[in-house]
Amino acid sequence: MYFRQIFLSASLTAIIASVIFSLYQFYFISPLIFAAEVYEVAQPIASEQAEPWAPEDGIERFFFTWLANFLMSLAYSLLLACAMAYRGPSSALKGLAWGIGAYLAIFVAPSLGLPPEIPGMDAADLGSRQNWWLLTVILSATGLAVLAFSPRYYKGAGFILILLPHLIGAPTPELHGFSHPDPNAVQALTD
Repeated sequence: MYFRQIFLSASLTAIIASVIFSLYQFYFISPLIFAAEVYEVAQPIASEQAEPWAPEDGIERFFFTWLANFLMSLAYSLLLACAMAYRGPSSALKGLAWGIGAYLAIFVAPSLGLPPEIPGMDAADLGSRQNWWLLTVILSATGLAVLAFSPRYYKGAGFILILLPHLIGAPTPELHGFSHPDPNAVQALTD
């Protein structure tokens, strides 16, 4: 498969995926984020520092959210298309199976241990969470590959690889809940 074909199929897939995910995010996730942003505690800005740029609420914010989703989808699609091309001839059914496997390894498996956090929520150390996420993605993808492509007597190793990061456990914050100086804000965020 030529690079142009790989890039075209990855781009089309990324456009479709990013539009669907952005609409889902707009209707189900963004309202939670907007409600939580009301209670964010802003860090004081030094007088010599300019306030960092952020998109305006509305269409500009939706566009940049879609752009970020598109670039993420394009990167994942390119990786997936290259893996499929390396593995040999493909079909729509094989592409769907590869896509489901990638979704399980990259999104579902890490979210089982690291649930999403809204603004103002206490979280574990960022480096620890990123390392656990990367470990989970690598072990889940490897485990799924073992299940899909290995002989029968190696299938148990695939299950062990998928379960291993969850047995290790995701990093958790010392305190669960929200950090805010106003108890009413903590109650509102909890609700």
